[in-house]
Amino acid sequence: MARILIMRGIPGAGKTTWVMKNHPHARVCSADSFFIDEDGEYRFDGSLLSQAHASCLREFTDTVRDLDAQDESAVVVVDNTAVRAWEISPYYNLASAYGHDVRIVHIHCDIDTAHSRNVHGVPRERIEAMEMSLREEELPSFWKLETVPAAED
Repeated sequence: MARILIMRGIPGAGKTTWVMKNHPHARVCSADSFFIDEDGEYRFDGSLLSQAHASCLREFTDTVRDLDAQDESAVVVVDNTAVRAWEISPYYNLASAYGHDVRIVHIHCDIDTAHSRNVHGVPRERIEAMEMSLREEELPSFWKLETVPAAED
């Protein structure tokens, strides 16, 4: 059974940094990947966000389906903000259906720190709204959730 980690946190919280530090060999599925051009430059286009998330879910589906069920060393990460339960649910349910160990890793970070280091240009007001949604959103009690502090700069 592989380990599936679904990252959760506001932009700039350190989700990607945490993954690179703790699971450098993990297979990472991210909506952000959709916006990386052939030169390796990140070029966000909000009008394509739903396509980016659909692409991420397809990539995750293919990855989880093709995992060797006996490979306990395999780690697959979904590296999105995952603010709402409905954003997490398809990933969590699919990985569970394939019998993998699924965990949500919530990176807790204060708004000032997150805003100062978010590389995607998300406005502070949007980060504040996302933080409020994270606090208010109740996840199913049977989901495995770990909260970790943001990494120091």
